[in-house]
Parts: sequence; C-alpha cells; structure tokens
Amino acid sequence: MRANKGAQQEVEPATQSELKTLKTEWESGKLDGISAHLLEFVERHRTDILDLARFSYAPDELLAAVHQCVRQRGFIHLPLDMADQIREISNEIWYHGERGDFNRAKIQEEWTVKHAQTWRKWRVKQILYVVDRRAGDVAAALLTER
Repeated sequence: MRANKGAQQEVEPATQSELKTLKTEWESGKLDGISAHLLEFVERHRTDILDLARFSYAPDELLAAVHQCVRQRGFIHLPLDMADQIREISNEIWYHGERGDFNRAKIQEEWTVKHAQTWRKWRVKQILYVVDRRAGDVAAALLTER
C-alpha cells in the first residue's frame, strides 16, 4: 500500500447519536457527493484494497479492507472535500460578518485551527457510513473481473 500506515486516520467508531445524524444526512442526500465518487475510488485503489484484504473474496473482508484504505487516505475525492471545506469556511465568514467581524484571513485561519481536524474525522465517518450503505455495490465492484 502506498499510503503510510502511520498516517491512518484515528477515527473512533460512530456513536449511536452520530449514526442517527449520518442516517439523516444519507436520507436527505447530503452524502450523495461521497456516494457518487465511492466506486471510482474503489476502482482506482482496487489493487491496494485487494492487497489489504489479502486477496480474500469474502465481502466482509473486502469491506474491512475498503474501510482501512479510507482510513489510511482520509478522503476519497479531494476536490469534493476541498469544496465542502471551503463552503464551511465561507459559512463561518458569513456568521462573523453578521457580527461585524470582516477579517476573512483571520477567520479562515481560526476555522482551520479550531475545526479542520474534527471536520476531517467527521468526513471519514461519513465515507465509512456510505461504504457500509453501499456495501453490495462496493463488494461487487471489487469482485468484477476487469
């Protein structure tokens, strides 16, 4: 695997409250972007994933390998993540502007220091949730001969 194993995202399993939030996000379509890019990620990293699964064809082992690959990488589609983070930062700038604080550079930096790590961990949980919701599609993509 090309990703550094030490770089694996330390993401705790989702709590019941987080699972409820993830389910709501899934049902509202908020996770559609992640879902849209999931199978291309699986295809792009197919060799790494199969290697992590030790070339097992058991669906649960394939899914565990996809989870591990996602944790090691921390993302599945960087442009989507960047756009979503920029949207969050823009919202923060707007909130501050409503209170009369217009120092965009300071607000961006503060958001990054305060929220970037937490945002990334949540994004990994979102991706893992989508992997589980699309488990059949993910396993099928890995089991399909190329």
